[in-house]
Amino acid sequence: MSKVTFYPKNKINAIHSLLCKKFVRSMLILCSSLSMISCASTANSEKSAKSAPDWVITGSSASYPKSAYLIGIGTAAQKRSAQIDAINELVSMFGQNISSATNASHRMEMAQSAGLVAHSEAAALEQDLLREVNQNDVIAVEIPEFFESKSEGKFYALAVMSREKGTQIYSGMIEKNQNEISSIIKQISSEKEPNTLLNFSRLDFAEEVAQINEGYLKRLVVLNPSAAKKFDSISTPVQIHKMKTEMAEKIPICVKLSNESEDSDGRVTKAFQEVMSSFGFNTTNGSNERYVIDCKIHFNQSASSNAQTQFCEYALEASLNDTFSGETLIPLSITGREGSPTYQNAQIRAKQKIIARIKSDFSANFQKNFLQDFDFGFTIE
Repeated sequence: MSKVTFYPKNKINAIHSLLCKKFVRSMLILCSSLSMISCASTANSEKSAKSAPDWVITGSSASYPKSAYLIGIGTAAQKRSAQIDAINELVSMFGQNISSATNASHRMEMAQSAGLVAHSEAAALEQDLLREVNQNDVIAVEIPEFFESKSEGKFYALAVMSREKGTQIYSGMIEKNQNEISSIIKQISSEKEPNTLLNFSRLDFAEEVAQINEGYLKRLVVLNPSAAKKFDSISTPVQIHKMKTEMAEKIPICVKLSNESEDSDGRVTKAFQEVMSSFGFNTTNGSNERYVIDCKIHFNQSASSNAQTQFCEYALEASLNDTFSGETLIPLSITGREGSPTYQNAQIRAKQKIIARIKSDFSANFQKNFLQDFDFGFTIE
């Protein structure tokens, strides 16, 4: 049987008092700790709220007032995506979205290098970002501020464009481009025979420059309407295209086959005519025209080893020539082979292939070599 120990009443009271004091002390420490945690949390929240710039909270910036700047705010989980989102919001004020990075035509690069056509620059943006967007979309755009919201797990980016700076840049570019367009038109009108393929190509380039200027002017109207009025009379793409169309109608192009018996139905000749007509030119069967498409076509029959398949081997050599200068402007070479149980069907298929290649390849060659990449002999200033 266990032994029970009895303590004097005064000793029990002392122990009870000691335990109460320890409990009270512990509760005070706990409350103090909770209070500190709560205060710290409140302080951190207030600090986080204060660290967010005004444009994140209100959508406007005291540093970049809308009276002097166009602004766009972007948000995304990644910093780069937030940048692009901010730029997209800014350029949407011009009624467009940013497009992917593109390469200018060879003739445009040459003209820009020669200092004849305005070259867009966006030096204020990071190079890796410029590789993802079209530089024409981000002229005069800057991204001066970022904010990372760790609580939200995303980035904020502020894109801005100074109205004053943008007005200066776009006005200068429009004026420079218009000077080049005017120079081209003046040069053409001064020539004794203006209706040539070279001048057609020059007008096509002028139309390209006018299209760029049209985009610049739309932005200037948003930035500074009064400054934009200065350019009410600049050349428009519609006006240049009309001039180009009227010139093309005055440039006849002859299609001539050296062995017409191989094109008895005239479908190969017609294919060349359709290509040139798509650019607005008149086509003829005459022989005294300055521009002639000379064409030779050959078919050759062969068979498989077991003679069950008949083949039609075909070859076409053609070129658009300037008979005045003796130059070959656009060459075309097509070869191939088609098979069928009968040679007649194989030849029909071969001719279909030739016609399809003329419509695709000859058209593309004219567009690329005589228009987009044509070298006018620009001289670098």
